[in-house]
Amino acid sequence: MEKLLIIILNAVLVSTIMCLADRVNNHIHIFIKRSYCMHCGHILHWYDLIPILSALLTHARCRYCHRTYGMHYAYFELVGMLVGSYLFSDTLAWITAYLLLFLALEDWHTERIHADILIPYIVYLFIHSWSDPKILTACAVMIISLFLVYHRQVMGSGDIPVLLLITLTTTAQSFPLTLLLASISALLYLVKHHVQRLPFVPFLYFGWLSIILIEKIVTSMTS
Repeated sequence: MEKLLIIILNAVLVSTIMCLADRVNNHIHIFIKRSYCMHCGHILHWYDLIPILSALLTHARCRYCHRTYGMHYAYFELVGMLVGSYLFSDTLAWITAYLLLFLALEDWHTERIHADILIPYIVYLFIHSWSDPKILTACAVMIISLFLVYHRQVMGSGDIPVLLLITLTTTAQSFPLTLLLASISALLYLVKHHVQRLPFVPFLYFGWLSIILIEKIVTSMTS
């Protein structure tokens, strides 16, 4: 029963974060209106909002105007539900995963993020990890990032809190692997799609999540 509740909780959280990201990206106030169809404006009932199941039953179409909104929502909800449930026992990784998911979705659509939402959490992580050597790594990352943002102007200022968060939630060995994986995946995307610039937070999120999951799977297999 406990595992079922954890799965339901993560499914709802992923769906909610995707909804919040959609509203922010489309400049819609997140509190003044219930969920509605972006095409016809019809208010959605509770049974239209069940994660994964509603999209499968309606073939990812609005029940009122029959316009498709894409099955990718269901795919994201399924993957997010599984990953969130797997990380649930590690509170720091679980919280970090959802914060980075929201910022990754926001950055992908607008190339701008509300990175200030990370500041209270980063302050907590600094206090929590004060005696850990990773604090020195975080300080070095912050100095290098400030140089790249304000002197070289090759990185957005919103990337600084994201990099600090990743530094404080990874080990000294996994942090460079995260950056390497994020950079390689971003480079492959640039080559494939022939674009000059791209939002980097989604690739940082992909690199961080991949390394975290690999570490946990290896640890569970060897223990």
